[in-house]
Amino acid sequence: MLLIPPTGPIPDGSLLIGDVAELTGLSLRSIRHYEEMGLAVSDSRTAGGFRVFGAEAVQRLRLVMTLRLMDLSLEEILPLVDACRAAESDKAAEGDVEALAMAQTMVEERLDVLKTRVELGKQLTERLRKAANDAAIPSESAVAEQG
Repeated sequence: MLLIPPTGPIPDGSLLIGDVAELTGLSLRSIRHYEEMGLAVSDSRTAGGFRVFGAEAVQRLRLVMTLRLMDLSLEEILPLVDACRAAESDKAAEGDVEALAMAQTMVEERLDVLKTRVELGKQLTERLRKAANDAAIPSESAVAEQG
């Protein structure tokens, strides 16, 4: 199940994986998987071996979650997160700009598909509502047959 990423402030300083999970709504397992893929980076580890993250990791994971909602694969997302974060910090290279333009096109296409699905969902909901109402109100002929 895809989660809508939480919004809100991200505390400065060191965050343990549980803090990151709370700020993103992701499971510890998902955070570890995303870290292995390079989608989130821990800044260091404690003496006990626990991952220590910064605010950047939370921002990246929230972006990953938003892109997943647009039905992009993790493989499609990986270069986009780097490009987007670089652009947001005024460090975008030419390749980043091209990747972002391509991503914008993909997201717009996916948004069109989602809009179509929403419209079809509304039509289906109305059809089901009507069918339920029709089934709940016996017709005059059905009442006459029973009586």
